[in-house]
Amino acid sequence: MNAISWTGGAIGAALVFVVLVITAVGVFSRYVLARPILGVDEGTGFLVVAIVMFGAAEALRRGDHIRIDLILDHAGPRLRRILDMWANAAVLAFAVLLFRTAWHTVTFSRDFGAYSDGYLALPLWIPQSALLVGAALLGLQAAAGLIRQVWR
Repeated sequence: MNAISWTGGAIGAALVFVVLVITAVGVFSRYVLARPILGVDEGTGFLVVAIVMFGAAEALRRGDHIRIDLILDHAGPRLRRILDMWANAAVLAFAVLLFRTAWHTVTFSRDFGAYSDGYLALPLWIPQSALLVGAALLGLQAAAGLIRQVWR
């Protein structure tokens, strides 16, 4: 699972570079050439969501998610283990709910034939699918962390 989370993080990092390039080209085109590229803002907005969703599992694996270290720093090993298990269980529950909601959203958008409102006019289920992938990766990483803690 660590390799899968790392791969998701690497994809998210690559997408950061893609957003940087798209934004730079859009700014250059708008302010230097006076010919704005339509859809740049919309596309980068979709990509930012994908960045977050692909990187969430890797952030969890590395321990980079927001948590209350004040309590953990003063907890003994047993309480810290229980709190870590609770945190992974909570993330797992969140990921399951996010996946379920994203599934309904993606299938509705696909079945209804919904398109984005902007210049790109993308079928919405395409960028929304990043929510499914991210929720699955996050849930799998949380489950793996929970299993590691139980078997320690």
